[in-house]
Amino acid sequence: MSSSTKEALAAALKQMMTVKPMDKITIKDLVEICGVNRQTFYYHFDDVYDLLEWVFEEDANRVLPREVVYEHWREDVFIFMQYLQDNSSFTLNVYNSNSRIYMLRYLEEKMAACIRSFAVIVSEGMNIDRQDFEFVVTFYAKCAIGFISQWMDLGMKMPKEVTTERILRVMDESVENLLRRFEIQK
Repeated sequence: MSSSTKEALAAALKQMMTVKPMDKITIKDLVEICGVNRQTFYYHFDDVYDLLEWVFEEDANRVLPREVVYEHWREDVFIFMQYLQDNSSFTLNVYNSNSRIYMLRYLEEKMAACIRSFAVIVSEGMNIDRQDFEFVVTFYAKCAIGFISQWMDLGMKMPKEVTTERILRVMDESVENLLRRFEIQK
């Protein structure tokens, strides 16, 4: 019952976000849709933003790659972008609200985890200081989130000069190359 209640509240949040900005959605709105009381909501979540973070986590666990696999990193990056596109009304509603920071922080953490898993593979055998390794991971995660933010600023419409193929071409072997620049010579 607990899991289905949480899922019902998540579905109600997504439903409300099609008609109301995130900042205007109340717990009352959500419990009325679900037919539960406020105490039930508070049993599961502290507030609407706590529910929103849970929705991010559940969607990510269900859809997004947990790690980028070297052999098909292009497909993994595409899945990440496709999820945002497929959920554009939800994504843009959150992005254009006071909740933007929650989403960007969450996406950056997910992106960093994916890049880290990829960087571990491509840096095998390299002698790289841990701080330098994390710097490279953070650099790429922040670059990706900057691009995603710009994409959302444009209503998730890519300008014709920016294409997925160009993005992938820039990323191709660039993590390996940057890690090599930080390699400590023996």
